[in-house]
Amino acid sequence: MPLVSVPAIYDGQHIQLLEKAPVAGPYRVLVTFVEPVTESVATRDMGRFWTSLGAWQDERPIEATLRDIHDTRRSKTKTPAL
Repeated sequence: MPLVSVPAIYDGQHIQLLEKAPVAGPYRVLVTFVEPVTESVATRDMGRFWTSLGAWQDERPIEATLRDIHDTRRSKTKTPAL
């Protein structure tokens, strides 16, 4: 099996995976300390972000979605009423 990387945080005593392990059962692991983290990074769970990446759900054709986006951003041609 090729090496698989999973983000984790080491708090000085324990290692906590930030994503579900892609394997089951006992495995030999290689721990690499990449960089120190701030408190805000240490508590962030990126797993939800990565699993939702590319998860846009819309039953309409892409052209209809793009048309809606363009229509809402288009400058108005009517003069505002005073």
